[in-house]
Amino acid sequence: MAEPSLPTIKRLFIESGRRCAFPGCETPLVLESGEIIGEICHIRARNARGPRHDRNQSEAQRQGYDNLLLLCPTHHRVIDAQPAAYTVGVLQEMKAQAIANLDGPERPSDRIFAGGLLGKLRDVVINDNQGNIAINSPGAIQAGTLVVKSTRGTTKINPPPGSIGADGDARRYVKHLIERYIEFAKSDTSRTGQFKPAVIYATIKREFGSQWELVSRDRFADLCAYLQQSIAKTRLGRSNAAKGHALYSSFEAFKLKHGK
Repeated sequence: MAEPSLPTIKRLFIESGRRCAFPGCETPLVLESGEIIGEICHIRARNARGPRHDRNQSEAQRQGYDNLLLLCPTHHRVIDAQPAAYTVGVLQEMKAQAIANLDGPERPSDRIFAGGLLGKLRDVVINDNQGNIAINSPGAIQAGTLVVKSTRGTTKINPPPGSIGADGDARRYVKHLIERYIEFAKSDTSRTGQFKPAVIYATIKREFGSQWELVSRDRFADLCAYLQQSIAKTRLGRSNAAKGHALYSSFEAFKLKHGK
């Protein structure tokens, strides 16, 4: 299924003041923890059975700037549950008012969080499934993220064979590098805004095409090099390197100490 472009969502994110567009709602689209809770709302639904769907819209119009606004999960449900009250005209006015909340100039993180919002648009939620689920199979539901909800205890989904997440030593080492980067980045007191750990996870997903556990084991060295360079570029990393201090363990040293 077609989706909005990244520049379009980034523009909406900035123009809305990075908050839910519903009048009076101050809920941020991205929490201080870095969790992305905002959702992309289609004023005229993208699905034929959705609220306010217009069959005469072209796909480009349906996924374009004029047909979209950003909301918190609560108000997204509210407007879609009451399409007679929240008409196309009402939502367009809501969007116009939200744009007036422009919250300063563009930030480097805006592109990252816009990408996260697009990722959420691809989520599929399955409740209490009793049969098989096919992912990326012709004729099946296609999604970038699968959310399984069930009353049957805990559902565990293992990383696929051949991924970094399926290799214990590789998984633990990448996690070590990510934690070291977060530790070093947090220590930079010269930052103008609060450091958000979620940014490194979103950046990896953008650079490597998936969350880090699902990256192919063949790209393990590339991912490690990327994280090691990121650590070295931090203010603490440069300082420690100048003093001759190690910034992180090598993979071989890490395996000797933590391998199983």
